[in-house]
Amino acid sequence: MRKIAIATQTTDVAMMRVILGCVLVLLAIRTLTAWEATLSPSGPGPYPELKAFVGEFRFGWSEIEAARVKAEVSYRADRVILKAIGGTLGFARAFYALDISFDGEADRVTLQTVSSQLVERYAALTVTERVLGENGMLMNLRSTDPPGEKPPRWKTVKVIKIRDIWAAMLYIRSQSLAAGEMVRLLVFPGGSPYLVEIIAIGPDRIDVMGAPRDAIKLDLKIQHVNTKKGNTLEPHGKFRSGKIWLSSDPSRMPLRAEIDIFIGYVFAEVVAINVNEGIAL
Repeated sequence: MRKIAIATQTTDVAMMRVILGCVLVLLAIRTLTAWEATLSPSGPGPYPELKAFVGEFRFGWSEIEAARVKAEVSYRADRVILKAIGGTLGFARAFYALDISFDGEADRVTLQTVSSQLVERYAALTVTERVLGENGMLMNLRSTDPPGEKPPRWKTVKVIKIRDIWAAMLYIRSQSLAAGEMVRLLVFPGGSPYLVEIIAIGPDRIDVMGAPRDAIKLDLKIQHVNTKKGNTLEPHGKFRSGKIWLSSDPSRMPLRAEIDIFIGYVFAEVVAINVNEGIAL
């Protein structure tokens, strides 16, 4: 029975990739909107690939820590792999219990999405979002436990040249990011696609892990892509703008991110990192 189940799952994934290829052809022949023509080239930039590492990050609101996440980046043949687990803690957990896990794979050469799975476990509900990628085209499947009234089904993300959040992070990091450089790309964090615009501000200095660090500062703007209205751009319902800091040394590691919301900001910040020391999470 186990062999049959594995074979069935493999066949389902293969079928999804065939469907992705067909949809990609159909979408590629339509007329691009004006903003789509301004997207950055889909190929990765010139910067060397991210080194394998294990790190821990804290998350919160306006410097109030609410969650911790452990992450491991590794390589397997032609894949770049991210595994992450974490959840809310302390005072925040008493009001909002949440545990998450993320498993993502991107193509090591193209930095395009191969697959990802995000699992969010709340007190009385578990939400799982799976993504499959093929040459810049994505399909996603969102399911819940307990299940909803309608059975989950695979849906095509109706824009092309798009990446999930993991592949998008790798792509942005790969760019030269010289002061003044702009990077525009489509990102699918789940639910809907977004246009993300990154502008390299230049060298900066930021206190993380108990010491000042040289960094590259990036400005971030996010707009919702309404696929039901001809891919028109709309303001993000929650997020306004943000900032990202990457280390300016050759490793170019993520240091901190801030996203402005209607009151204050949410943040993510590295608290510990070990390069080339892969461990099981």
